[in-house]
Amino acid sequence: MRKRLIGASIVLIYALLMVISPQNIYIALVYLLGTAVLNEVLQMFKLNTIPVASVILFSLLYYAGVSFSSLYLLIPTAAAVFLFAYFLISEGKVPEVFWTFTGVFIYIIMGFISIGKLSKPYFLLLLSIVWSTDTFAYLVGKYFGRKKLLPQISPKKTVEGAIGGSIGGVLISYILGQKIGILEGNIAEIVTLLTLTVIAQLGDLMESFLKRRAGVKDSGNLIPGHGGVFDRLDSTIAVAPFLAVFGGLQ
Repeated sequence: MRKRLIGASIVLIYALLMVISPQNIYIALVYLLGTAVLNEVLQMFKLNTIPVASVILFSLLYYAGVSFSSLYLLIPTAAAVFLFAYFLISEGKVPEVFWTFTGVFIYIIMGFISIGKLSKPYFLLLLSIVWSTDTFAYLVGKYFGRKKLLPQISPKKTVEGAIGGSIGGVLISYILGQKIGILEGNIAEIVTLLTLTVIAQLGDLMESFLKRRAGVKDSGNLIPGHGGVFDRLDSTIAVAPFLAVFGGLQ
């Protein structure tokens, strides 16, 4: 319990620092999270030969995506082409996990670019969606969960927890969104928030699937009692691009 409290405190302090920082510092803080997640993914896939190249590519694409909106759509293709070229040139072959790793790499880079491009009010909305959905899903699942959701991917998740997470996530994020003036209070917004809570839970399940495929319990051990950075940001990465499209850009 002590480790979990320390880990939760670290997460809260880092999130608060992101909220109060000027935009250039905020972008740098998002970047640091992205490189931490990327390194965890490299370890999960046992791709120990390309950490430097991957981080360089991530850095270039991240800052290009955050700085130039016109490059946003080129990033998935650029990531795939450059990674393919790197393997051919440096190793003379393409590993079996190439497409899986490339898909995860694109997923991560697009998620972090989207977080980096969010305005501060929408970043707060993002946190409220993800954290409240996760909290309510855990509490409802723990006390009322009966029917397993997808035991082959995540044995502890329940249908009741997923429903409770979405209801709680919509309620909390709707209240916060109105308080900070980015939601007007109509049915379309409620439907959108509901969709985002579902996406948040799918992001969590996607990371669970990757960990099972890699044969690991946690993505890392950087956060005491909470596992790795990817473990804490799986839902955030999934939701951020949708929020960016819905109008949360700087």
